[in-house]
Amino acid sequence: MTGRDYATSGRTVPAAEVYFIDGSKPKENGPWLGEADKVAWLDPSTGYECIMMRDSPEGFLSGYVGVPEGHPLFGWEHKAVPLDLGIEVHGGLTYSCVCQDGPSPRLSLVLEAQRICHVLIAAAPLQHATDYRAHGDAWWFGFRCDHVYDVVPGAQRHRRRFMAAETAAEYRDDAYVVCEILNLAAQMKAISEGRPMPPREGPPLPAIGLDPQRGG
Repeated sequence: MTGRDYATSGRTVPAAEVYFIDGSKPKENGPWLGEADKVAWLDPSTGYECIMMRDSPEGFLSGYVGVPEGHPLFGWEHKAVPLDLGIEVHGGLTYSCVCQDGPSPRLSLVLEAQRICHVLIAAAPLQHATDYRAHGDAWWFGFRCDHVYDVVPGAQRHRRRFMAAETAAEYRDDAYVVCEILNLAAQMKAISEGRPMPPREGPPLPAIGLDPQRGG
């Protein structure tokens, strides 16, 4: 679907593209059954392109924000971003890359649903989800919701739920992920403008010490 708002339990975003892909999520009962598999939109508050995307076949959600050329972090690897900048997002940054290959009418909807690239709708309205859109590259930063404190729907239960009581593991739904994406966009905008980090919205982040790869 193109040009339709996407509503979560927490907010509505002005989506440019919304994808529902058959077989992309586990069929067992859970909040993921009614969620989209990819939502791409332009954040009105920052002007940055945003994407929520589902990993297939494990079924967890990830979030991405694209910053334009000229941004102080354009071209930076996520692991090299200084901690003292104060970026706070679920699980920390796990992705950094330029736009993936641009869209083409020859690309299938399944491929488009897994492509991290911004959507420009100002020049001409989209008629189809695979319409060609010429644009300059953005540099994308992202995070994943597949940590030890996250429930991953498609993973074997003993791999993702064996420490549920200790880590308070839960499924991070579209409302949570959209909120984290908007937090990340606001933080990236503050960095671009040299301002202090804005207050976070939404629930507190899981403690870093719950993640054996990050905690001390």
